Amino acid sequence: MKSIHPRLLTLTLAGLLGAASASALAEPMPEAAPAPGAPSFQSVDSNGDGKISLAEFKAQGGDDQIFTKLDADQDKGLSQVEFAKLGKPSA
Repeated sequence: MKSIHPRLLTLTLAGLLGAASASALAEPMPEAAPAPGAPSFQSVDSNGDGKISLAEFKAQGGDDQIFTKLDADQDKGLSQVEFAKLGKPSA
């Protein structure tokens, strides 16, 4: 029985690993789970426009400084991604 050329075997394994990595990266990342007892994004976004304004944030007991820190793109509204960082330690 003939053996497989080592270079061909290496290339085949590298291709399989690359394909497996690509499919794993293509899967959507799960959304961050809110901290226990924390309000959900939907409950704070009272007008349902898909972002949380400072007024909506303050109505739930939020603070101006915290809102400003969370509003990474400074668009005067918190997206779901920005809101999910609430309660997480900053990097």
